[in-house]
Amino acid sequence: MTLLLAGVLALACGSEDVRIRATEATPTPERTTAGPPTTSTPGTTPEATPPSRAITVAAVGDLMLARDVAVQMETEGPLYPFERALPLFEGADLLIGNLEGTFTERGEALDKRYTFRTPPYLAQGLADAGFDAVSLANNHSFDFGSDGLMDTIDALEAVDVTPFGAGADADAAYAPALFKIEGQTVALLGLNAIGGTRAATDVQSGVAWADTDADAAVRSAVALADYVIVMIHAGVEYSWTPTEPQSAFARSVIDAGADVVVGHHPHALQPWEVYEDGLILHSLGNFVFDLDAGDLETLGIAPFESAVAVITLSPAAPPAALIRPAMIDIAENRPRPATPEESTAIVARIGTDWPWEPFVPRVAQPREPAVRTGFGAPAREQVVAS
Repeated sequence: MTLLLAGVLALACGSEDVRIRATEATPTPERTTAGPPTTSTPGTTPEATPPSRAITVAAVGDLMLARDVAVQMETEGPLYPFERALPLFEGADLLIGNLEGTFTERGEALDKRYTFRTPPYLAQGLADAGFDAVSLANNHSFDFGSDGLMDTIDALEAVDVTPFGAGADADAAYAPALFKIEGQTVALLGLNAIGGTRAATDVQSGVAWADTDADAAVRSAVALADYVIVMIHAGVEYSWTPTEPQSAFARSVIDAGADVVVGHHPHALQPWEVYEDGLILHSLGNFVFDLDAGDLETLGIAPFESAVAVITLSPAAPPAALIRPAMIDIAENRPRPATPEESTAIVARIGTDWPWEPFVPRVAQPREPAVRTGFGAPAREQVVAS
């Protein structure tokens, strides 16, 4: 099945940065392989090999580290936006999110209402918080052109946070980031369906687009990994309800073989759903964003409510998830665990059938980073530059 066409965008192409991020295909077991093969001695009954343990992935929504947040990071330290939220990441084997902006001091801003940039050295804050990877498949990673995008990729890789969903060309943008955890491989893909950016092609840098190329990218990732998570930038801002095209595209990604879809862009929480044997988290809302009392008055509570999705991937069962409610603190301009009253409202947005975990005050322990095994090289349909 070919993925539904979620959006098309082409911007005029100027001179391009010709650097290409290296990719390496990592051979991995087929998805049906739950663990190493059993062994036996002649004349004896083979001993069953216990299945691999479940993998836990913590996912958050939009991470906007520019403007007031960047100022606070410069004065309080790079970890400032995440300090109060660290307990929400506990127990995760892999921590991922959507980076809504750039790490650059170069490039010219695109002609758009909002452009986000952060000094590159502040990328250390993501690493200190324990992030393993972030999606750049969104409408802000190209805010300062190719120079800004490539600087962002360099800044992230310098602190061992893996960028995915954008790159120097389409091969880099559509390549899945691969992580080996407990002998199992997790593939991460990012896809964008929102304008205000540029699609990567064979001859220009940009983001991975939610179009027909996405179908081949998902299927290639399925062949490389035991589990595939796709982060999709789609939907309508400040809406608690996914649009029909947004939902249809997410389901088509599951039909193509992905296990989990994680949505962002609406800046508001949206319901989660089980579809076939897959899991769709339509929107995780904001996680870090510079919001104040004025925003609360004009935008309402939606952009302040958040959640950490704790996703369980197991060879023995379909993916599952639980909610760890969070809230962007108006006074401190950063996320924190939600109060019981706030949690009730947050769970209601996502769906009361989903399990959730109330916050118990404790000292957070540092996370051990996941091991990245490389980038897969997806088989893509030919892209014609416009």
